Amino acid sequence: MKKILITSPIHAYGTNMLKEKFEVIIAPDENKETIIKLVEDADAMIVRLAEIDKDIISNGKKLKIIAKHGAGVDNIDVKYATKRGIYVVNTGNANSLSVAEHTIAGILAVFKRINIVDNAVRAGNWFIKNDNKSMDFTGKTLGLIGLGSIGSEVARMAKYGFRMNILAYDPYVDKNRVAEKGIKIKDSLEEIFKVADIISVHTPLTEETKGLISRKLLSLLKPTAIFVNFARGEIVDEEALLELLKEGRIFGAALDVFCQEPLPDNSPFLELDNVILSPHGASFTEECRLRMSKYLAQDIIAFFEGKKPERIVNRELIH
Repeated sequence: MKKILITSPIHAYGTNMLKEKFEVIIAPDENKETIIKLVEDADAMIVRLAEIDKDIISNGKKLKIIAKHGAGVDNIDVKYATKRGIYVVNTGNANSLSVAEHTIAGILAVFKRINIVDNAVRAGNWFIKNDNKSMDFTGKTLGLIGLGSIGSEVARMAKYGFRMNILAYDPYVDKNRVAEKGIKIKDSLEEIFKVADIISVHTPLTEETKGLISRKLLSLLKPTAIFVNFARGEIVDEEALLELLKEGRIFGAALDVFCQEPLPDNSPFLELDNVILSPHGASFTEECRLRMSKYLAQDIIAFFEGKKPERIVNRELIH
């Protein structure tokens, strides 16, 4: 019987699908030493946030497929897996709706200063409403960095739900197709950062995007602007963003991802009241977790039944 290693628990729906056909092993932790030991006789592996490097992959003597619980595969050495002939699959657009909803919720929470008002009322300050400098959201200009499935869903919600003006930067999209949806593609990030009321990052982490949002770009933001990052922490100059927030040079931020995760107890972000924080969990709704587990199980089952998985990342292996 084929053995499936799950490095961190996923929704029971997908787990049970796999258990009907395979032996399923759930790792007790995501330490590298633990995974290296367990992957040795695994035929497939499901990964969440654990770093799956060359050492782990090379120790998977029987490994045929690695499935990422999510869309971004930056924690997997895809190049080495491909060299070994190991398929890498992800959950495609399973999390697009959930992350987009979380993005809109984060933007609204910052503009309306929900955390500040909530804390004030709990502390007995009913008249915080007289001092609260919240702002309206409808009709603002949204700058999207990355227009994949998540960015596109955010654009749809913002445009048709809040009548927003949508600008986007994505060198890989078809400008004409995007224009039909009422989105204006800009050729430079500077153009967007100078005018946007909201910057929202939705690009994968690659060598090209690492550090893409620089100190220089962040300095172009208006004092009333907010910054949103639900993609990957390493895309942004985190120190520069912290300075802007501490000094009140932008209105606020909503962050789901960070350069160091989990956030350390002494993180300066924890001291700021103009930031809404979440634990890299924008996709972790009940419905989304079920969808992701289902998609992973379907692709693994298809693979071992001799069929082509639907959501292959390293598609060069198909040929």
